[in-house]
Amino acid sequence: MHKKLLTIFCFLLLVVFFTSVVNAQNITSTTSADKLKMQLEELKAQKQTLKQQIKDRIQAKKEAVREAITTKREEFRAKLQTIKNQKKRALVERIDAKLSNVNIKHTDRFIQVLSNLQTILDKMSEDVDKTDAQAAIEAAKVAVVNQAAKSYTIALSTETALRSNVGAITSQLRLDLMATHKLVIDAKQAVQTLRKDNAIMKKDSTNSANL
Repeated sequence: MHKKLLTIFCFLLLVVFFTSVVNAQNITSTTSADKLKMQLEELKAQKQTLKQQIKDRIQAKKEAVREAITTKREEFRAKLQTIKNQKKRALVERIDAKLSNVNIKHTDRFIQVLSNLQTILDKMSEDVDKTDAQAAIEAAKVAVVNQAAKSYTIALSTETALRSNVGAITSQLRLDLMATHKLVIDAKQAVQTLRKDNAIMKKDSTNSANL
């Protein structure tokens, strides 16, 4: 009778033990999933914050040069009315609008790239020296902010010089975008190089731990 009771008791203990283990595993699994979700949300928030910071800096830059930009736009509109050929006038207006849109389109893309690079850099181990990569990103940020704040207004002189006037400002926009793009590429390469070095360090660390 005592042996039977002891067997039942041991069986109940085993049931309780395995139930506890399963519950603990479920809790651990849930905790890990929640932790991962929180990390992803945190990274997303950081990314949005960075984009907003850059946009705020661009807006502040535009505010600082708004008077000069307004003056240029007013001069452009006044000069535009002196063009007697309506087709030429309409063409110049379209090109003027296109220049602005091109600058916005490219700088917005640069902001997105820098935001992604910053997220990648932030996720890397703290043991990695991020100084150079972060400096490259910051230099690119400054360049993008300055570029986005620029206004490309065609400096009209005479109707006969329209082609050269348009060509000059178009060429300037292209050169400025190329210079800004180069800094963004430099930042990308710096982060990619650091990312490869970080992956190698992790691999070496794992191999050492398995020895």
